[in-house]
Amino acid sequence: MKILNKNMINENKKILSALTIMILIILMITSSIFYIKKQNLPKISDLKTIEFYSLDNEKYFELNHEQSQTYIPLPKISTHLIQAILSIEDQHFYEHNGFDYKRIIKSIIDNVSTMSKKYGASTITQQYARNLYLSHEKSFERKTKEAYYTILLETNYSKDEILEGYLNTIYFGHGVYGIGDASKFYFAKDASDLTLSESAILAAIPKGPTNYSPITNYEKNKTRKDLILNQMFEQDKISRQEYENALKEEIVLVGKHPQNNGHIAPYFQDIVLYELEKLDIIKEQFLNGIKVYTTLDTKLNHIVLNSIDKIFSPHSKIETALFAMDPQTGFVKTVIGGRNYRISQYNRAISGQRHPGSTIKPMLYYAALEYGFTPTTTFRSEPTTFYVNHGKEKYAPSNFQDIYANRDVTMAYALAVSDNIYAVKTHLFLGENTLVHTAHRFGITSEMLPVPSLALGSTEIKLSEMTNAYAQLANLGKKVRPVYITKVTDLNDHILYEYKPTYKQILNPDLCFIMNHMLRGMFDTKMSYKASVTGLSIAYRLSHTYAGKSGSTDYDNNMIGYNPHLIVGVWTGYDEQKPITVYEEKTYSKRLWADVMENYFKNQDTLWYKPTPNVKPYVVNPITGEVASPNTKEYTKIMFYMKGTEPIYYS
Repeated sequence: MKILNKNMINENKKILSALTIMILIILMITSSIFYIKKQNLPKISDLKTIEFYSLDNEKYFELNHEQSQTYIPLPKISTHLIQAILSIEDQHFYEHNGFDYKRIIKSIIDNVSTMSKKYGASTITQQYARNLYLSHEKSFERKTKEAYYTILLETNYSKDEILEGYLNTIYFGHGVYGIGDASKFYFAKDASDLTLSESAILAAIPKGPTNYSPITNYEKNKTRKDLILNQMFEQDKISRQEYENALKEEIVLVGKHPQNNGHIAPYFQDIVLYELEKLDIIKEQFLNGIKVYTTLDTKLNHIVLNSIDKIFSPHSKIETALFAMDPQTGFVKTVIGGRNYRISQYNRAISGQRHPGSTIKPMLYYAALEYGFTPTTTFRSEPTTFYVNHGKEKYAPSNFQDIYANRDVTMAYALAVSDNIYAVKTHLFLGENTLVHTAHRFGITSEMLPVPSLALGSTEIKLSEMTNAYAQLANLGKKVRPVYITKVTDLNDHILYEYKPTYKQILNPDLCFIMNHMLRGMFDTKMSYKASVTGLSIAYRLSHTYAGKSGSTDYDNNMIGYNPHLIVGVWTGYDEQKPITVYEEKTYSKRLWADVMENYFKNQDTLWYKPTPNVKPYVVNPITGEVASPNTKEYTKIMFYMKGTEPIYYS
């Protein structure tokens, strides 16, 4: 009993402390209400909060009002929808001054007693302030700003105006904002024509658009819809007969977007909004609006979407992701997180952790170059069993389709055909921690275990990380990070934020040049010897010079390639991580990459890298490493070496 009493005393102390803090906040808010004066602010319908501009300074998206192109005045919104929203979000909306103190105190007590943060007390005005100006992170600073903007809204606008603005800015999932477009998207009807049951379905969504979409999570939406109808009945907003009829009403969902040209880059846009929140540049000019200048390349984005539609079978359930950057600046030119944003908002490019396969090998071979390897350093390619962990364990990797050269081969050849035996031998020769440390230098932050299979991509890494890592090679060793926003101004073009680039040399530019030259090998069909080069299926499509590396596992297909102007990483696979068995689906990642690169650079002259000062060219047999002699009949090509490491080997 004594222990129970102590627990109760501690619990009461926590509740008392929370209530004390709440009282102080209420006093602060109350005093602020007297301080903040009514101002000459724009109409609610003119709060064009954020305008977004592409890399060529063209406006491509507007948040919150004009983005949907269907701003709906309050009288033209179904009263069923209005009552449904009020009942679940803020039943005392017309009675409070922006803050529901009773509800706030109750939520604090509930959160303290349950030791959680699951009970909220935000009013519609607070939510509207947050939607317009703030991030959704839970912090005292954000709450303070939210309180300020809530008071500003309540002081300057009527309740009907605030509710109207709120209903036109709510996110309803599938890239749909505002009740006008939500009504069209889900039910193909005007907001004024929504039935009671349809209104409850829509009112259920904003709590969690991904979780409560009736299209992707019908049962979850139905449970919450029924809860809303019950609350409307208990709050005397509807009669018993209306309640019972709504429960039985047959619902027909449409799921067709009303604005086909509205949201051209939704996955990219989600990232921009997240990055904008992190900048924390909230100022009073947000009431009039801001301009956000992004790195989006609308031409490239259009090409990618067309290529996906052209290459992927509409009957295939396989997913894809694409991440494209300017390697010189880090500017992210587009991001595709999946085949259909309206079905799934999960961004596989920046959130998906999947196996990179052999795309990890360039980092391994860069490390090897640092340790004195050259493009023609040889290891024998043959079936090999490695005894690891002090000889206690056996590791026996295999090449694709068990094809081996059964002779000594060069690093350049091993890269071109993705020879796994060469990779593991290099990995174990350097020490398993070497690749881990090198990958971290390249900017990889995902956890990596120093095991023999790491050389074959046995860890899980995000596509965005891998693409950014390759960018350090593509720009000859300068550290870059993904950049999405270059500048933010108010509507009068006064700068609120501007990106300031800083470039630090983190890799040896000579070794990067050598790697870039070697990575052209996957498209050099003459380097096929027993095993084919991995780019054989797309080499004939390419009219420009590129470096690249593919990587495949049973569950993941990856392709990352670049020139000095653009780097594009592509992943394909199933969300449920089932094996890719259909041959056509195994070709998607390479075909998509090739189609995007070739269409983007169509009718353009592209530059390739000039040899750096400390490298020297030699004509060699790229498969065996032999220096070319006048009488040789085998394939030869120019390979580059650090001065002092030139080959002297003759057959």
